[in-house]
Amino acid sequence: MSLVLVADDEPAVLEVLSQVVEDLGHDVIQARDGEEAWNLARARRPQLVVTDHMMPRLSGLELCRKLRSDDVLGQVPIILLSAVLPHGAPEAHAFLHKPFEITDFEALIHQALAGARSPKPLEGPVVMEALGRWVANGFAEPLDTARVQLARLREEGRAEAGALEVLEAQLEALRTLSREFRDAAHLAARVVTLEPEHADLSVSLRRAVEVWRGVKPEVEWELRMPPGSVELRFDPERMRQVLDALLGQAARHGGLVRVELDASMALATVRVSDSGPGISDEELRQLFEPFRAGGPVGGLTLYLASELARLHGGGLSVESRRGQGTTYSVILPRN
Repeated sequence: MSLVLVADDEPAVLEVLSQVVEDLGHDVIQARDGEEAWNLARARRPQLVVTDHMMPRLSGLELCRKLRSDDVLGQVPIILLSAVLPHGAPEAHAFLHKPFEITDFEALIHQALAGARSPKPLEGPVVMEALGRWVANGFAEPLDTARVQLARLREEGRAEAGALEVLEAQLEALRTLSREFRDAAHLAARVVTLEPEHADLSVSLRRAVEVWRGVKPEVEWELRMPPGSVELRFDPERMRQVLDALLGQAARHGGLVRVELDASMALATVRVSDSGPGISDEELRQLFEPFRAGGPVGGLTLYLASELARLHGGGLSVESRRGQGTTYSVILPRN
């Protein structure tokens, strides 16, 4: 059994090609454009790459050249598929002109994998991705079981309500930690990809604040936004993760939390300010370290938010002084 990377921007074609590879007894990872294929290849180190030529962000031919120039992936066989390149490219191990017979495709897979080198042992980023999956999967079943038992205890009235609330909060903290560790491992392995769309950031921010109003009713939430929409291109799910990180950090101290959205033609900026005790300069320097021991709250949560902001082409910053509160800001490009 080998690991095969299949890249094609047409979903129907991608599924057909992947099914053929799976029917031959191999594992498949899918990419929907050339850039995603390149990132997955570096992270997962497949034994074979099957790629279409006409793809966004990075063409199949460009992907072949990047793979060939890479120290680790340079010997991985590549099957290039195209309807516009009549004779293929020298960078590819084999070429099929579209449309083609499935039997010809299967024969090329057998031929390419027959001479492929054995995969290197897991190391570096690949280990991080595998470890992230292992932790998330390992925590999932025990946490689900614990939550079922917690619900049973609550229904039967066999424990104090306060103790049950504390236990539920701890279980949720463990679930969040498991998810964040998985995301951090995927970021380290360079396998996190965004699914951006044109959307109104003010709508996402308003929804996030409303959720936190319910989670932290003791906090006084103040929201200021410009009139009209603030349109830009972002991944709504990942951006919600960034906003939750900022809002959660600011809500830790209670009191007043100010949330502001500013927008210019080029940039959109979200600022979240708390009225807490502030953070020292030394603590600020460690705030984005994901796995440090002790120190101020932040760490993994803010590390993930910072990396996700960077993937959006923006950045995350924190300003604070002792006794004067803290402001968390995320800046995103609108172009």
